[in-house]
Amino acid sequence: MIDTHCHLLHSLDDGPKTERDSLELARQLAVAGVRTVVCTPHFSRRYPTALAPARARIAELERLLFEAPISLSLSLAAEVSPAFAVSKPMEELLPRSIDGRFLLVELEPDTPAAFLETAVDRLAGERLSPVFAHPERCPSVREQTRLLEEARAAGALIQVVAPSLTGRWGKEVGVAAWRLLDTGVVDLLGSDSHRPSHAATHLEVASRLVEERYGGEVLADLAERVPSRLVGIAA
Repeated sequence: MIDTHCHLLHSLDDGPKTERDSLELARQLAVAGVRTVVCTPHFSRRYPTALAPARARIAELERLLFEAPISLSLSLAAEVSPAFAVSKPMEELLPRSIDGRFLLVELEPDTPAAFLETAVDRLAGERLSPVFAHPERCPSVREQTRLLEEARAAGALIQVVAPSLTGRWGKEVGVAAWRLLDTGVVDLLGSDSHRPSHAATHLEVASRLVEERYGGEVLADLAERVPSRLVGIAA
């Protein structure tokens, strides 16, 4: 698996508190079958994560993974808030993109539906495609699959996250996540892991449920083939 949404780096946002927690989360993800992680600390008003400490954290963790040893390849991007996605200068967004081509943009519970088109249009000027994270948590979007289809037609990708599929965020969010998968508007499955406790379990359970419901080819698309396009490696 390639995880394109993970808060693996410690002491930056609401992810792991300590270096040891980061290492344990990395170990759990590797055991769950993840081979590549895009580290996506929040970039928002609440967590305006600076690049320098994020780069230092990932360098430290790569050293620890080598020493452990834990077979996990890391890269650095960010989970960008809706407000920052449409207001921050591009020179701040581009270094937080995935491979200079995709920007992980969070859809929050209060994000208006019109935001999707606004974000797509703004990022298109820099040849950036938004990856809209967990629309199942956004009431204004999750019931309007037409908006997601239009965003995808304009180059965006849609990502549901494992804890939604396992019911971690409640029945309503879970039902919405599965409905989006049923309608075929989902491109990616992310772990959205924050802490070592139960994080990999959500990913393993969600992956098993997706495979049981839709088959192995669909799971491979969500967790391998499409993510490999983002990070520029062979699936």
